[in-house]
Amino acid sequence: MLRGPSSRTREGLGSRWTTLHVAGSRMLRTPGAGGKQELAREAIALAGDEIEQMVAAAAARCDGPGSFVRALGDMVAARLEGSGYRSGCAIATMVLELAPQSEELSSEFEKVFGRWRQALARQFEIRGITPGRATDLADLVMSVFEGALVVSRAARRIDSFRTAIGALAELVEHEPRQPAVPAGNPRRRRL
Repeated sequence: MLRGPSSRTREGLGSRWTTLHVAGSRMLRTPGAGGKQELAREAIALAGDEIEQMVAAAAARCDGPGSFVRALGDMVAARLEGSGYRSGCAIATMVLELAPQSEELSSEFEKVFGRWRQALARQFEIRGITPGRATDLADLVMSVFEGALVVSRAARRIDSFRTAIGALAELVEHEPRQPAVPAGNPRRRRL
């Protein structure tokens, strides 16, 4: 079943989200339904919006790169547990169901992962990690989160997810840092 924005985000989207969710669920079950590609693109974009909102919310609750990873992990863990292990990542289920069937949708998924990567890297840079390394860490965070979510969903226990996120947060916290970049200017000026 199509998963998308959190209840808070859904409230802001109102009937548009309801329509996308119901139609999107049918789209995944009903081959040949008209407008499947457009509906899927909208649902993918909404998932990207939700991911960016979660990154921003986690960033507001922390001070360093490790606490940022922990804050994001806490939010995702709460979502997973609160859904009875049905909702982990806003985009994962769609990727698994739709990417193999459509090169066009695969491109849309890559755009969302790119948005997630940029949002994470920007937060790492703000916290003093160099730009190239920040992008590498963003890729690592995305991969660890997605893998740990799958394992925890299968086991219907959050332990594996929390263990993976704790180890990742420790690794990220010990990354070499330069002076922090002001939040409004994620790129450093060369002197």
